[in-house]
Amino acid sequence: MFPKLYLAKKYLIYFVVLLAQLSGIIVVRPFDRFISNPNRMEQAQPPKLSPPINIPPPPSESPRPLVDIVSIFTFLLAIIIGVTIETNKQLRLTMQRVLMAETEKAQAELAFLKAQVNPHFLFNILNNIYTLALTQDSNTASSIMKLSNMMRYLTDEAGNDEVSLSQEIACMTDYVDLQRLRLTQKTNIEYEIKGNIEDKKIAPLILMAFVENVFKYGVSNHKNNKLIIKLLAEHNLINLYCENTINPDKKNEKRTGIGLENTKKRLQYIYPNKHILAVENDQKVFKINLSIHLN
Repeated sequence: MFPKLYLAKKYLIYFVVLLAQLSGIIVVRPFDRFISNPNRMEQAQPPKLSPPINIPPPPSESPRPLVDIVSIFTFLLAIIIGVTIETNKQLRLTMQRVLMAETEKAQAELAFLKAQVNPHFLFNILNNIYTLALTQDSNTASSIMKLSNMMRYLTDEAGNDEVSLSQEIACMTDYVDLQRLRLTQKTNIEYEIKGNIEDKKIAPLILMAFVENVFKYGVSNHKNNKLIIKLLAEHNLINLYCENTINPDKKNEKRTGIGLENTKKRLQYIYPNKHILAVENDQKVFKINLSIHLN
């Protein structure tokens, strides 16, 4: 009870009660009474006999100390132990609240990042299909179907914490196919998927973010460019390698959309200590190497 008064910042009441208890211990002297119980000593004594002649009387007992040190020490020790136990309990509760707050913050930020992702894909692809429709390209219908598949993935699956790796790759493939339609012969694309992609789960749109970045900043219609997207899946490891030549027209352009910074945050939230992301930029070629260890 008394440590709770202290933790509740009722310091005056706490110290008044503490002093009252301490005063009572000083007056009562419980340890002294326990050690030297006069009643017990009197019961244990044999009947008094007349002292023999010429035998000096026994020496008088030494006076008891004015303060019962042992009782006071025991009382203070109990107070310290009680305060320590209550403080540790409050500290654990505080840590639990901090961890809960951090978890809620991470979930809120992750939901915000997902909300940023979905509209960007839609706007980007719609612009491409609009261009195909204006030129009456024969691939317009198939492009609309691929866009429909992507939208279904974004609306039905991207809100989940995890999706199958095959679904993420299917969305990536549709995206790459849609991007191919607008590219000229100056752009060379290497798109490769290897390994066992079945029975694996991954956070949605993690891989898509890097693929989108390749096309957004690596394509130029005025010079030769090379785009490389390779994914390898084996055991519980996924490795994604992306490389693109840097388009001088977009080198200084402010990066928007999904954004690598947002994706890095998602990786930190979802795969802490389970991913390695290496980014290399020599102003001519931009490279990303991402490894994710799945559970």
